[in-house]
Amino acid sequence: MTKYDCTLQTDVLIIGGGFSGTWAAIKAREHVQNVLMVDKGPRDWGGLGSMSGGDMIVKQPEFEASDLVDELTYYYDGLCEQDVLQEILELSYDRFMDLEKMGHRFYRENGELQSIPQRGLEKMRYYFYHPYGKGGSHTTEVLNKRLQELDVKRMGRVEITRLIKEDGRVAGAVGFHGQSGASVIIRAKAVILAAHSGGWKGSYLLNTCAGEGSLLAYEAGATLRNMEFIENWNVPKLFAWEGQTGLLPHGARFLNGKGEDFMRRYSPKLGAKADPHYNVRGMAFEIMAGRGPIWFDTSTLSEKGIRDMTPTGGWMKLNDTKLKALGIDFFHQTTEWMSQVLTCFGGVKADKNGYTGVPGLYVAGRARSVTPGVYMGGWDSCLTATTGWIAGQNAGLCAAERKDSPFPDALAAEALREDIAPLGKKGVSPKDIVRQMQRLMAPVDVCILKSREGLTRSLARLESFRDDVVPLAGAEDPHYLVKLTEARGMTLITEAFLRASLMRKESRAGHFRVDYPKRDETRGPAWINIRKGARGMETSFDAVPLERYPVKPYRYYMDNFDFPVK
Repeated sequence: MTKYDCTLQTDVLIIGGGFSGTWAAIKAREHVQNVLMVDKGPRDWGGLGSMSGGDMIVKQPEFEASDLVDELTYYYDGLCEQDVLQEILELSYDRFMDLEKMGHRFYRENGELQSIPQRGLEKMRYYFYHPYGKGGSHTTEVLNKRLQELDVKRMGRVEITRLIKEDGRVAGAVGFHGQSGASVIIRAKAVILAAHSGGWKGSYLLNTCAGEGSLLAYEAGATLRNMEFIENWNVPKLFAWEGQTGLLPHGARFLNGKGEDFMRRYSPKLGAKADPHYNVRGMAFEIMAGRGPIWFDTSTLSEKGIRDMTPTGGWMKLNDTKLKALGIDFFHQTTEWMSQVLTCFGGVKADKNGYTGVPGLYVAGRARSVTPGVYMGGWDSCLTATTGWIAGQNAGLCAAERKDSPFPDALAAEALREDIAPLGKKGVSPKDIVRQMQRLMAPVDVCILKSREGLTRSLARLESFRDDVVPLAGAEDPHYLVKLTEARGMTLITEAFLRASLMRKESRAGHFRVDYPKRDETRGPAWINIRKGARGMETSFDAVPLERYPVKPYRYYMDNFDFPVK
């Protein structure tokens, strides 16, 4: 019998301790006794959601889910999983009420819920927590309290490196403790992947998501989807700030170096009150035309906007206090802004039950693919709550029905040896791999105004670096082994982004090709799937099944914009 530093057995294993993992645990606990959550960060920290505003898009009872699905089909330019989104929207109000029952109160004036419409849409609107700046931390607090009441087991500082399969079925996982280096093996009847699909460490707020979730799924045989869609954001040049989603509807503006509200040039109807990816494209074209730099003007905010959006706690209050000490009043002046590559919008393909197609493996939150590169404020809070609930329900039922859970100890031991082999060895530093991935993603003709030339250039460099440099990496201690695992995940999502972006020879939703600026009407809407093949990464088109979807695309959000054509 192989010995491990830590061997655990559970009914349902949840990888990722953020909001989606938490909701999954709450629901799975209804069906099984033993639920275990593991996260590479501190136990109960709450994931990226803990640093959010706590706002949430919800289908309130006065709306029909079918009407919201119609808006999303329009907003996503046809790349809409209508059955999945119908289910998500139908569940959203109950999760909203669950949060209120737990003590998380959404803002009301005179007893009436307050909301902010999103991206020029009529029915997609988010409901916000007040006072601003404390919402994410308070959501974390009430969810963690519920986990404690349900006796959900939680472990922090554990980096999962491999999902282990027996006869084609996921039977658990292996990894190590990120501080001690102790190896960890976890046997489970069902596994829920609730770790973020990945990112490029673009800011200190998103320094934790680096691609391990995508790597775990990919290596286990799951299909990745929407990997060509990334989160291009616009952010202050010298500090971090959350909330442009609420600031723009309240009257804030983006200005170019000439003081012009430049997004009116590209979209007279929506201006900058659109998805940030359209604003980032506008910023890129303005800079290329010599009309930079870009400024964010809050001097035109309404008084209500200032009152609602002024942070009163959390990291944003900290930033606001420090800025004022430097003589910078965010709400009464212009500040210079820039574009920034943040995270991947792709993820694991799954059905409306959260099932990945790999027996025993379910997926929730930003680990699964739902959004084709355009975003709305409060949407992640909705997705994490509902998809976590869905995955928890179905993984819990799966585990409850499974009487035994055979586990391949020898295979797990070999996987562990491979994954921790770089520990204590000198070699290429993980940070050098991360920096190279950032360099490959940074050019404007790769991340924003994509072109065949730019994408091909970065892909050739990636393949060389992946084959010749990454295998030489070392990790002097367990902390750097965590960083190396992240770097491997980041290498995977970078390659997936480049290959899928080259394959999509059109512009649609969050993907813009300067050499293919229009939709491909001959093919119609189709997703790009990525799987691990015998020779590496395999890509294929997966047509949106319009024959069984109720909404046939008849309008497209991208048609509100007119960008220059080369």
